Amino acid sequence: MRYFLLFLLTPLLLPCHAQTIFFDEGNSTINMGNSGASHYRINGFNDPILSLHSGVTYTVNRTSGGHPLVFAYNDTAFPNAVTYSGNLEAGTAFRQSSVLRSGDPGWLFRVAPNGSSQFTFPADMEGKEVFYYCEISGHPGMIGKVTIGPPVTDSVPPVITSLTLDGGTLTLAITGTPNTNFVVKSTTDLTDTAFLTTENTSPAVVTTNNIGTASLTLDTAARPALFLRIEQAP
Repeated sequence: MRYFLLFLLTPLLLPCHAQTIFFDEGNSTINMGNSGASHYRINGFNDPILSLHSGVTYTVNRTSGGHPLVFAYNDTAFPNAVTYSGNLEAGTAFRQSSVLRSGDPGWLFRVAPNGSSQFTFPADMEGKEVFYYCEISGHPGMIGKVTIGPPVTDSVPPVITSLTLDGGTLTLAITGTPNTNFVVKSTTDLTDTAFLTTENTSPAVVTTNNIGTASLTLDTAARPALFLRIEQAP
């Protein structure tokens, strides 16, 4: 199966958003440390958005002491279960409400410091506004968002998240299906829809890591215009 992404070598401005990390059935362990009392740290990022799927059994490991972790959501029976100000997507949110306890509407589960917990979201959790945050009331900035989608049934099309042109060298970053190989095809004429040229990239075969990201470089040479397509390698 092929996935296509077409773009011109023109300046690109990208908005700043919180990092999204994807976890699926083949990548279901979430290791969560922390940066003092300011943030949870996951795969090197502060309070990233966790993109999860229903029906998958996830393991959450707290890899440091202190800062017990709670997962909860805004249930209609308890609308103020989790309130916050700021922009969660930009990583600037602060929790304002009390922490939920076991048995409260909207409470999902707790992970103790240096502890571990397993959980599986049922299908009826898809689309709910879910958050993870520190149980300690004096640490309101330790909060992140969770998105819950349906089970994965197909590959994720690749998306370019950034690109930089330095002289004749183009550097770009992509996101796509984790642990998947891609190659870059090109043409200099949009009327040629075949994209017959395979670019010499570094690395030659682009492989996304376990969170679905990868970066590569290629030489644009003297071509004034270049159209690229990212294809999943056989």
